[in-house]
Amino acid sequence: MTFTKGNLGFFLAFLIIGGILGSAIGTLIVKIFPSLSVITKSLTGPIGFSLEIIRFSLRLNLMSIIGIIIGVFIFRKV
Repeated sequence: MTFTKGNLGFFLAFLIIGGILGSAIGTLIVKIFPSLSVITKSLTGPIGFSLEIIRFSLRLNLMSIIGIIIGVFIFRKV
């Protein structure tokens, strides 16, 4: 799939889903092999914003970044 203006939503969806799946798989790996806990350690502090009604924060770890990269590769192949 080429990166055009109409595909921006798909691209962002691949990034978000890749990050979520990468983080979930990393958590599963750490539950099976506790010695690999470094892959789920937060690389950044909480990044986000807080309104009075809603709060959003994001923490990146190694597995979520790997998931985002895999999401970009899959987007480019589709």
